[in-house]
Amino acid sequence: MNYKDVTLSKLALASFMYDSLTPFNKSLKLLDDGTANSIDLDDDEHRSLLLEWLNDWGCRNLAQGQHGVASKSIGEWYGAEGSTLFPDTKSIWELEEPELKVAAEAYGALQEKLGARRVRGSSQQEVRVGPTAASKILFAIRRKSLMPWDEAMRLHFKCDGSAKSYRAYLTYIKGLALHIESLCQNKGFSIEALPRRLGRPDSAVLALINEYIWVTVTRQVALPSSATLVRWTELG
Repeated sequence: MNYKDVTLSKLALASFMYDSLTPFNKSLKLLDDGTANSIDLDDDEHRSLLLEWLNDWGCRNLAQGQHGVASKSIGEWYGAEGSTLFPDTKSIWELEEPELKVAAEAYGALQEKLGARRVRGSSQQEVRVGPTAASKILFAIRRKSLMPWDEAMRLHFKCDGSAKSYRAYLTYIKGLALHIESLCQNKGFSIEALPRRLGRPDSAVLALINEYIWVTVTRQVALPSSATLVRWTELG
């Protein structure tokens, strides 16, 4: 994905389509409401709400009947790794290399944690949290800076799901955010004002970027050019 292909009008259209195509923002709001917009993974109830949200967001490997297993693993991970993460006020474009390294290490540890146990015949299989759920958990607790992904995104960006590839993805997203920041500045407002400009005042810029990538990569929607959008608006 070339940065130059991303425009503010395309971001606006993608965010509109995302809300039309999925219930994902509704389930995210349920998580935020249930945790008073301040999720704490040391809290058993918050982890329970997180796991319900992860299921809503397609993480079916963390089976509902095994939420106790996943909750324990996530709690243990957070106890060991949570304090290493930077403040949740930081945005993706503010992250420096040491912080990207810490995020990748936290992701790598989380994806290897036990997420569920499955019984197949006479044997029991252990299921890991995995790359998709790990990225979404990090997004849940660092809404402005740590990007979620799914398998389609990993394939598109040639990422193998490892901690190294997650760091590379964050680096790419940081570059994309800086491109968007430049577009905003050219229009006379800050990137922080973009969600409000797009009618999404309660969303982080990172969420809008994720929605753009979900629409164009995961759902493979070819968005019209800015010139086409202008022609359409002229039709009235």
